[in-house]
Amino acid sequence: MTPFVAIGIAAVLGTLAAAPLSNDGRMLDALGIAALCAYAACSNEPRVVRAGVAFALAASFANAWQAEQRLPSVTEHRTARYTGLALGSVRQDDAGGTFTAELDNGLTVLAHVREHAPPPGTRVTLRGRLAPFDAPRNPGEPSFASLERERGYDAQLESADVLAARASPGCDIGCALARTHAWALEQLRVRLGEPAASVVAGELWGERSALPPDLRAEFQETGTVHVLVTAGLHLGVVAAVVVALLSSLALPRVVTCALVTAAVWAFVVWSGAQLPATRAACMVTAALAARACGKASLSWNALALAAIALSAFRPASIATPSFALSFSCVGAIFACAPVLEPLVERHLSLPPFLREAIILSIATQLGTWPLTAAVFLQFSPYSMLANLAVVPCVGLSIVLGAATLLLACSPTLAQAVANLDSWVVAWMLAVVRNVSSFPLSAIPMTPAPAWCIVAYDAALLFSTWCVQNRRLAIGGTALLLGVVLVLAPPRVDDSRLRVTVLDVGQADSILVETPAHHALLVDAGGRLERGPTNDGSVAERVGEETVVPFLLRRGIHELNAFIVTHPHGDHVGGCAPVLRKVRVAEIADGGQRYGGHAYHDCLDTAKADGVRIVHPRSGDVWHTGDGVTLSFIGPSLPFISGGDNDINDNSIAFTLRYRNFCMLFTGDAGTNAEQRFLRAGVDVHCDVLKVGHHGSAYGSTPEFLAAVQPRIAVISVGRHNLFGHPAPSTVARLEAYGARIYRTDENGAVTIVTDGVRTTASSTLP
Repeated sequence: MTPFVAIGIAAVLGTLAAAPLSNDGRMLDALGIAALCAYAACSNEPRVVRAGVAFALAASFANAWQAEQRLPSVTEHRTARYTGLALGSVRQDDAGGTFTAELDNGLTVLAHVREHAPPPGTRVTLRGRLAPFDAPRNPGEPSFASLERERGYDAQLESADVLAARASPGCDIGCALARTHAWALEQLRVRLGEPAASVVAGELWGERSALPPDLRAEFQETGTVHVLVTAGLHLGVVAAVVVALLSSLALPRVVTCALVTAAVWAFVVWSGAQLPATRAACMVTAALAARACGKASLSWNALALAAIALSAFRPASIATPSFALSFSCVGAIFACAPVLEPLVERHLSLPPFLREAIILSIATQLGTWPLTAAVFLQFSPYSMLANLAVVPCVGLSIVLGAATLLLACSPTLAQAVANLDSWVVAWMLAVVRNVSSFPLSAIPMTPAPAWCIVAYDAALLFSTWCVQNRRLAIGGTALLLGVVLVLAPPRVDDSRLRVTVLDVGQADSILVETPAHHALLVDAGGRLERGPTNDGSVAERVGEETVVPFLLRRGIHELNAFIVTHPHGDHVGGCAPVLRKVRVAEIADGGQRYGGHAYHDCLDTAKADGVRIVHPRSGDVWHTGDGVTLSFIGPSLPFISGGDNDINDNSIAFTLRYRNFCMLFTGDAGTNAEQRFLRAGVDVHCDVLKVGHHGSAYGSTPEFLAAVQPRIAVISVGRHNLFGHPAPSTVARLEAYGARIYRTDENGAVTIVTDGVRTTASSTLP
């Protein structure tokens, strides 16, 4: 280990020590620091090197801690007026627009408005609710606050209205860039059309707002989404082009490296100085600095120098998945390329640039697939093939796209260059679309713990050493063990019953995990569907973004049953997305008629997949085989009718019992259903009540609560919902009966764990 590498590792470990990490991440960081201290104490390195390691550890920790304290503190405010500058649209759909705004109070926010987003450079007055981005609200969920901070946002402005908009007389660099990007995107749309224009804009400055969601998903499924994020690949193209242009001038090496570095950073500024581009520029700068000094430009020392720079100037980036992906990618190239190169040359008679493309694709995929699987919750088995076909085209597309913009003053030449670029992009899109249509193109995966990924990385490095020393059997065995650890990590066996009431906003979704690891899902979140809906129903997004990721993180790839309490979009919205990602043995449906898109998409998807649909009725009993019993108490025939809430009152309702534990589920059943339960003499006395209809005033009557006598009450309800849920009267009645109340709007997801005798309840948020 060279001194630079040791100091670079110390800088990263010290920075991570001040970052909010998971338990296994904290453990790994502590082990890494201990190992580094042992190395510094026992090695024969000069005293100055050992002092440098100690200083890097302490200084990086102090720097990261101070940077964390300097972050703007945003607390949620009531609806108020804010003025600022619109810096560009992020998304536009039927629900309204989302754009970046720089407020006069110094915050950069993501503003969600109910109308079209204003054009870049517009001076706006907004009325909305300023709120911080969410910390994790469900178990295992990433911190959206950290993700958005990486993108440069301090807070969000929710449910905003544009009260006034006028052209800004002044313009800083952010405003100028936003206007330039808007002009460039319009030029590309005129010359290339969509979606090609958005692909080229993604290559040139990371613009993806207009890319159709299905196409974005296909890029992700094929492992090629990185071509749409301005990062190392794109900066490498810029550096290569500049080097080619300067090669004929016979300039001194130092001057050439300085000019290339300047060009790279100019491109970073042009692209908006997003963190991935900044991080890649640090790596390129370190490599060029090494070359200018006569050292190897692609070396572990250069990588360590980039890590030291990022630890010093962007410490918050060190704990992000994208940092791990970037450095794993480059590290895998350094480690694997020397081993792969002779093998490829021996077996493939190809031009040098094709051999190099194959070597780089294999090396990067070997280094990054465990991390990409953990981040995107899926494994893309054809990603190597897709990248081999797409990545070599990216450089040409970037050059042609830039030329199209530079030649805008000559429409004929610009269109001619754009035509060439359209052929290149058409090939890329054809590859992405065709590869994504292959069988098992995206295999849902449960993310491996951090220690398993680190163990795989260690096995990969060890295997490359074994190959170079002709110990193939040992190296192959080590790598295979590393792969197995990622694909099937050991997990702690918990033989208790676990019920998780997810935070899915103004909706319901509850996962039941039995002692024998059977899994039952009760509803799948969503949103009420207002007016006509189509294939892009907003009700299904919650299932895609919250419910499915939670199931995969819990290691659940098969549901023994999926209970749809009733067909409203806020309960059935995530059904179809769940069916597309997770195997489902059967669906329990109440059998009511309803015209919502999400409900019919659920039934159609189930029928297409051959999922059995059953209609439980009052008196039916299910046994899971491990002591858990579901006793259905509703709906009963004939259905309740003649009221305003008939669909809610006919929800599937049941009690879940395990030894001495009981929990009552009533969907959105209200007063009429509760009265029917009591008249039928149903035993509803339970320890835990999932409060019906989000705590509405039209349920949880005193008579019903007197029969239930809950010790714990859980209300699944959305923040700032328009219905006033939960009703103060419902909360007061629950408190009067001594129930400990959990609300997902205030507490996040609620988890109830029991061995049938002792029961504990906990929430994701305090």
